Amino acid sequence: MKLNKIKYTVLACAALAVGATSCVGDLDITPKDPSKRTDLTNGLEYYNYFAQIYAGLTIAGVNNNSDISVDDGGAGVYTRQLWNLQELCTDEAFIGKNWNDAGLDELDYCTWSPDNHWLYEAMSRFTFQINLCNEFLRTIDKAASVENPIPADEIALMKREARVVRALAYYHMMDCFGRGPWTTEDSPIGVTPPTETRAQMFPKVVADLEDAINGGIPKASDQVYGRVSREGALMLLAKLYINAEVYTGTPMYDKCAAACQQIVSTINTLVGENDGKEYKYLFCATNDRYARGGEILWAIPQDNSYTQSYGGTTYLGMGAYNANIGADLQKRLGIDGTGWGGPRVRPELGSTITKSDGRWLFWDEGLSNDLSDIGDWGMPGGSGLMCIKYVYTPEENYYNTDGSVKVNTFNSADFPLFRLADTFLMLAECQLKGVSCNGQSYFDRVRARAGLAPAALNADNLLDERMRELYWEGHRRTDLIRFGKFTTANWSWKGGTEFGVGAISADRNLYAIPTQYVSTLGQNPGY
Repeated sequence: MKLNKIKYTVLACAALAVGATSCVGDLDITPKDPSKRTDLTNGLEYYNYFAQIYAGLTIAGVNNNSDISVDDGGAGVYTRQLWNLQELCTDEAFIGKNWNDAGLDELDYCTWSPDNHWLYEAMSRFTFQINLCNEFLRTIDKAASVENPIPADEIALMKREARVVRALAYYHMMDCFGRGPWTTEDSPIGVTPPTETRAQMFPKVVADLEDAINGGIPKASDQVYGRVSREGALMLLAKLYINAEVYTGTPMYDKCAAACQQIVSTINTLVGENDGKEYKYLFCATNDRYARGGEILWAIPQDNSYTQSYGGTTYLGMGAYNANIGADLQKRLGIDGTGWGGPRVRPELGSTITKSDGRWLFWDEGLSNDLSDIGDWGMPGGSGLMCIKYVYTPEENYYNTDGSVKVNTFNSADFPLFRLADTFLMLAECQLKGVSCNGQSYFDRVRARAGLAPAALNADNLLDERMRELYWEGHRRTDLIRFGKFTTANWSWKGGTEFGVGAISADRNLYAIPTQYVSTLGQNPGY
């Protein structure tokens, strides 16, 4: 069992019960139930409130009731919403008609409209997370003058961390939608916030994030597990900088490289480079050991007992396991029962990674690497490989040879939001863009860990390597856009036909603003 020092279970009597307000008129945080307490009188209660900042990334809400208005609370989890928008519209993942959930086929085909409810739920989740952080920042100073007060230096650190988590939500909002409501802890309450484009948001988010980092956030080796480290915050900064040209029109690869170099100054070794470990261990039930100063720079903790979530690695484990798998495979994966038969592998991903590559974590027995049948995902003969990257077993018993692991639903593998291998590949990209940063060496090290020989560092090779290394980790759409491939390249079922329609409108580089938000935020071009 993981010993989370931030407990993600929050009792209404011990912390503010917070919920989303109406989607456009008033985006402030208010209690769901006015009979619940809205005052905190003990430092421990403020720590529980602080835990909600992080819990907002991985659980639906208190007692698994969603904090936002969705038809399925489990589907409203931040990591699940983000993953759907980052992966289902790309050459990596697909959900077939066997689920038949409204709106998923529009993501699969890149044919979404402003009425797609997944877009509404994602915008609502990002907005909720921002306002959760804002309300915490407005409140936390009171923790210095209550029973069991929190020391001033700890309050200051908690505030810096909340600003980093807020910057993460702004990053995702800017990346997916290109605009949104701009609010901080200083925004007036009860007033509709101004709408800003990502070009307007970018300098403010970056400045606030840099200030929080420079103010002091512990290195991963010194930070409490579950809380963002200096390296995790720097990785977020690097992500903003590497996408700056897309967001603002001005490339900032030199600044991206500088942030990445700060990361590798303290964490500079990939799992498997000199410790006898393997890539696959980064995604198993004990991967938290690599989030304590190791390759996973920012982990979103999950635990099958204490941090139960229908998003994150539960969605990418049980959710992605074929519903027809036999008892032998169930045992190997460490699950009790069959999978949900959700996300499956697109043929382009299955073809890009070979079986000799240490990152080939797919099941192909009884399955074909095509999507000729997007209906029932049967076995044998089903269309689409099964991704078994996220497993329920611990490193020491990865294949569950003794059958001791037998979990019904919730996964204990942490969701790896950012990894050092991505840092290495970002340095390679910065070198391609003219920055002197030893990028070729970092590129080759990522390949060497997978058992591959060095390769020429060019845009096509790098984009393929990013797929092989980072597939199903929630980066693909952003990568394809940055490399100019999202609307121009072709893949299966793009546009709604099996072999794809080729190029689509460049306006699809941004998602539509959901209908429920248009009266306040306006609409993106092309919708």
